[in-house]
Amino acid sequence: NAFDQAWEALLEEDDGEALNVTTGEGSAATITCRLGYRAAVVLSEKDANDAKDDTAINDCQEREGKFHGDTRVNVLFAGKAADVDNEDNSSSQPAVVLVHNLSQEYVLHSLRTSPLFEKYKDTATNEDKRVSLISLAHNPETQIAAYLMNNHHQESKTQLLQNARVYMKEALKAAFIGYEIAVTEGLIDGYGVDSNGLSLQPNHDMHLSWRDILECSVDAYLEVHGSENSNERTSSLKTIRLPGNVLETRGLEVANEICSFFGTCGNYGEGNNSSEEGLPTFTEDQSDPLVQQRQKLRKMRCILPSSVEVYVTRPLTAYPHGGTGWDQSSPGLSESGGGISAPPAFLNGDNGSSTESDGKKIDAKHPVRILDYQVESGPIGQPGELSWTNLHYKEYGPRPSAYQPILNAVLSHFDADAILEASLERELTVEERETLDGCKLIRDMVHDLDASLDTMKSFAAYEEYLVNVAVPLIYGSFEELDEESAGMLQLFFRVHGMAVRMVVSRWTREMLMGGWTSIDPVDEQKISTTIELDKDQEEKMVKIRQILGFGELKGGYNIPDSTTLQEFALKNLLDENAVKGVVVGCSRPEHVLEAVRAADTSNSV
Repeated sequence: NAFDQAWEALLEEDDGEALNVTTGEGSAATITCRLGYRAAVVLSEKDANDAKDDTAINDCQEREGKFHGDTRVNVLFAGKAADVDNEDNSSSQPAVVLVHNLSQEYVLHSLRTSPLFEKYKDTATNEDKRVSLISLAHNPETQIAAYLMNNHHQESKTQLLQNARVYMKEALKAAFIGYEIAVTEGLIDGYGVDSNGLSLQPNHDMHLSWRDILECSVDAYLEVHGSENSNERTSSLKTIRLPGNVLETRGLEVANEICSFFGTCGNYGEGNNSSEEGLPTFTEDQSDPLVQQRQKLRKMRCILPSSVEVYVTRPLTAYPHGGTGWDQSSPGLSESGGGISAPPAFLNGDNGSSTESDGKKIDAKHPVRILDYQVESGPIGQPGELSWTNLHYKEYGPRPSAYQPILNAVLSHFDADAILEASLERELTVEERETLDGCKLIRDMVHDLDASLDTMKSFAAYEEYLVNVAVPLIYGSFEELDEESAGMLQLFFRVHGMAVRMVVSRWTREMLMGGWTSIDPVDEQKISTTIELDKDQEEKMVKIRQILGFGELKGGYNIPDSTTLQEFALKNLLDENAVKGVVVGCSRPEHVLEAVRAADTSNSV
């Protein structure tokens, strides 16, 4: 499988670090998997009974309602009715939905039947094991949304949200009970939580408190092991994962709160006494649920582990308002009855009235990517080296060196001068008029793309625009393109895409620097680059961050021109004492190398 292949490649290329794991001299490699969501088929009661023993319905797509606590959160496939002429209904296809479940029953079923855990469970009790297995409850706050959707007409709004949070905590406690049992059975080494809600503000409906996680872990431990064993063992809670990056800094604040509670900032695993919780005071309101929770955690501190490792997810992707689409409350839940509207579309050119995005819009679907990209530094079509957008900008300016020549060539190719000259002498044929109209549309589109280049904010939104708007426009303008015209358009979109990457990465860098700009030394004898503050730019970036819900960035970051955004962002996170590590999605080998370089520069694992 993929893990074994990666492991073997590591052993072949590693300089000796990996040998510590295989020889038992270092820590075991850790495999984590998230548990909560699954695709499920929707079956009638009769079909469900008939399918009870049907092995054709595999484990990842079992029927909805098979487990207690199945909660539908989305429809993946609406289903297909049987053909009218087909009497045995063999052509029908059931609907497929996305369900969320954290019940004890579902957790244990998933772990006991998982091929992954079956493969590695034997290492769980082996002293020289090479693999440690951790299962994470995924997005427990989904249970809050499910409760709100199913009960919003039954209770007052204030009580509704309180009950939804209680419902979520009961679900999370049930999952932790299943995990504690799984640890005793040797299926896993520990458990944790991976939640987007941890990084939301406390007044957000979908917020998940890290103290709720600790409390549920304590309750689950007592349910499984009883209080009489609290001196012999502790809860198997190991890991908390939450979103965080150099723009969404709320997650880092939460990581520091957790670190402070365990007293392990900068010194993981030693389990110092709690410094965050402190001692109760006479001014505390004893009826306040939060005060009661803190007192409970103080009392049950011996049941909790000495430390919990905090990992940061999506370190290079920043979602406006945490990706929820609004800044505080769910629509319709505010006491005023007006609800909270979605945040305004940012620089989309039409006040948000259009459903299309042309690359200028940042929203929950098109987040900010904290990346520099690789672009071709030489003439298009000739062998040339790739360079990072930050270095290309510094050496060649804000556009790829081949951009302007190719833009001019494309506009010239589609100017249709020959047809225009012919129209002065004779009436054009239908085909010639259609070609003339098509050339005008192409030229207008190219002009618009060039004119709006400096307002681009999202490369993903730009790609979506090409697929949904630009490509259909081209195919709708011409029945068939000749080879030369098709080649010219391909060349333009290739170099224009590189130009968009340069603009987007530069805008992201400016937002992170918050008004600070690099100034190259005038004296050639001076090597170091200085930075100065542009107050107008600072005010502009502050406004942008507020619109996108990223909050205040005190002073901005000093990002050297020679450092890519991803390298800076990863190093910044790895230097945080409260962060054990970052979880990076690597779809290409070079992504792995970039992550390793960032880890090396920060002396992190």
